[in-house]
Amino acid sequence: MDQERVLAAVLLVDVVGSTPLYERIGDVGALQQISECLDEVRGITALYGGDFIHSKGDDVLSLFTRPEAALKAVGQISSKLSGGSLKARIGLHFGAVIRMRGDIFGDVVNVTARLSSTANPGEVLVSQSFFEALVPESRSALRLLDRMAFKGKQEPFDVYTLREEDGAVSTQLARRSTVFDRAASPTRHVNLIIRYGDQLRCCHDNEFVTIGRSPECNIIVPRPWVSRHHATFTISNGRARLAERSSSGTFVSTGPDQEVFVRREDVLLFGSGLISPGLRSFLSEAQILHYEIISG
Repeated sequence: MDQERVLAAVLLVDVVGSTPLYERIGDVGALQQISECLDEVRGITALYGGDFIHSKGDDVLSLFTRPEAALKAVGQISSKLSGGSLKARIGLHFGAVIRMRGDIFGDVVNVTARLSSTANPGEVLVSQSFFEALVPESRSALRLLDRMAFKGKQEPFDVYTLREEDGAVSTQLARRSTVFDRAASPTRHVNLIIRYGDQLRCCHDNEFVTIGRSPECNIIVPRPWVSRHHATFTISNGRARLAERSSSGTFVSTGPDQEVFVRREDVLLFGSGLISPGLRSFLSEAQILHYEIISG
């Protein structure tokens, strides 16, 4: 059994948004758009000298011997997909992999998959080892996003992302020291009311309300420290939940001296409180959203 151990960059591009596309334009049209998108990803990979490994579903796995080439490919892929209905969760890692039978294996492949699955749609997550493998002048294309822990890894490591062209800032904030009580509660019918300035939205069971600075969000918070798609309120099985997916984090307050910082995790919400994306709620520039859970 022929095996080859190589030091390389591994790129996983997972295209998302296919389900609503199928519902909106039908099977034939959606399949054509998705296929064209995947072909474009493979084409860009080849353009920059990457080896296409395989596609499973809506993802593309590729291998690059030069980290700089992989970074250029990622930049072009992100640019191509930025304006369409299909987005991609992209993971990029660097290390030793085993090539065998036309596939690649090893811990580097697994970590790349975890980076991709953790990324938001339209986001690139890059490992610390990939960042360090780049020549110094290429590192300026990336910015430090967070220090993250991944399942199966003993130690967290720095994660980077592409610098945003609009100059949005990424505020690095201290990790929280307390957590919400996640104890199970009886299933009940509830509604979630969210207010921000003159914007008011009501979230019912099995619905969601998105917040962020993008015009696509249900509640728009136009501040540079707020991510395009910052967080999502949902209700499922009688429980209200905040799914935080930003780079700057969110402060959630349920009362005096009960402010909790969350970043890239889901938390249950109880009663009523305040949501402050990116900044502590007592700061003058903080953008405060009020939420209230009402039993139906």
